[in-house]
Amino acid sequence: MLATATPTVKLHVGFIPEEAACCKAVDSSLAMFWGLVERLHHAAQQHEPIHQVENTIFRNLLEMGHDLLQAFLTLSGDGDSGPTLTVLGDGPNDPPRALPRLDQSRRRPYLSIFGPVEIERIGYGHGALEAAPLDARLHLPRRQYSYLFQQWLGLFTVDDSHAEAIKKLETILGVKVSVRASEDLNREQACDVEPFESHLPTPDAMEEGPILVVTADCKGVPLVRSALPPEETPDPPLPALANQRRGKGEKANKKKMAAVGAVYTIEPFVRTIDEVINEVMREQAAQRRPKPTHKRVRAELLVGKVGLFIWLADEVIRRNPTAAKPVVFLSDGERALHDRQSEYLPENTICILDLFHVMERLWKAAWCFFDETSQKREAHAWVEKELRMLLEGKVSYVVSGLRQMATKRGLSGERRKTIREVTGYFERNRTRMKYDKYLAAGYPIGSGVVEGACRHLVKDRMERAGMRWHPDGAQAMLNLRATYLNEEWDRFWGYHIVQENDRLYGRLGKTG
Repeated sequence: MLATATPTVKLHVGFIPEEAACCKAVDSSLAMFWGLVERLHHAAQQHEPIHQVENTIFRNLLEMGHDLLQAFLTLSGDGDSGPTLTVLGDGPNDPPRALPRLDQSRRRPYLSIFGPVEIERIGYGHGALEAAPLDARLHLPRRQYSYLFQQWLGLFTVDDSHAEAIKKLETILGVKVSVRASEDLNREQACDVEPFESHLPTPDAMEEGPILVVTADCKGVPLVRSALPPEETPDPPLPALANQRRGKGEKANKKKMAAVGAVYTIEPFVRTIDEVINEVMREQAAQRRPKPTHKRVRAELLVGKVGLFIWLADEVIRRNPTAAKPVVFLSDGERALHDRQSEYLPENTICILDLFHVMERLWKAAWCFFDETSQKREAHAWVEKELRMLLEGKVSYVVSGLRQMATKRGLSGERRKTIREVTGYFERNRTRMKYDKYLAAGYPIGSGVVEGACRHLVKDRMERAGMRWHPDGAQAMLNLRATYLNEEWDRFWGYHIVQENDRLYGRLGKTG
């Protein structure tokens, strides 16, 4: 049976007022703890549901945490460093400055995961507050929101709208912020993503696969109308089948294309043509398929394809410094992507046309020759036959066969135009369709990784109902979401806090 008495645990009370105030806060927390023990005892006697007890414990722990945090702040003092405080000059060549102590202490709000507190500290400056030693000692953030609160809020915002993320965190902690504040925090945090990535260690060579794969694609991000001036010319769209159809009433000029890329290494995966056909036509995926290793994704909206390929090129150099691994570039047939590839990736890069985009063209052609309602079986057999020839490297046979078939069937209008588009697509990408050689070498021939990146990184977060983005806010979210999907979230936050602390208090720290 739990004790019914409330023990009194006292800390040593010294002569310093701060110690007395700390003991008072600790005693309050201890009283709350033993009160909680009593409530648990009563709950057990009354056979209360465990979920209610769980909630009671959690809420009380939050209150206790608030008291203990206040005790810590009390023990930390007010940061009084004497009549003057020496800080570095404003410029690198400026001498140190001596700031006088201000007459009155200054308060600043601090929103912790336990709730709001106020921090009272001594400030220094000429009339206005220019430095507060306690801020630097406690590593206080730029804004009132604690780093832990920011990190938890960020975990929700990278996966949900700001309003929904705030609502969820409020449900858990009972602490609320504005949508505007959450958006501003995202922008500020995202500024450290790019320098953070430049400091990432290279993956262990023993963990890497022998083939380095680079993939790229594009995905639209809906922007607010004011961010798309009438004279703006958007990026050329992907081929029709590579994009999902726009919804009714949705206009093309509401979106800007983000360039999405992924880099990973993988083991060779040698397959027969029959195995590939079974996978793409009958959805019988091979059980022995290797998994990508150290996959990293990124999306560039503001600087587009050039910015993406600069990052891809840097990743290739980092992860293949001796050029010992073959580099495979997988993408659809968009010319702009291949122009950037030839400009930024190694000259001997093996360029492969994504097989799933090829399949989409084959099916598009099939419905020019067969009825979609009554000839599905015949169309399926025809697509499988054409696919087999393409996998055997017989692109010319497929192109000439399509043209002859269109002439014999007397196709005209839209159907004839479709066949011309499909054959033109195959001819333009002929050098990237040597599937017989790719399969023999064990190279990947499908860009499922970047398609998944387009969906997980961009679509799942950026294209929810009613969402319209400002370009800088969209790029900030893409940067943070990529960091999360790359499983670098905790490391990024450690880096961000160090950088932010240096920006805020570097002048104080370097003077000792």
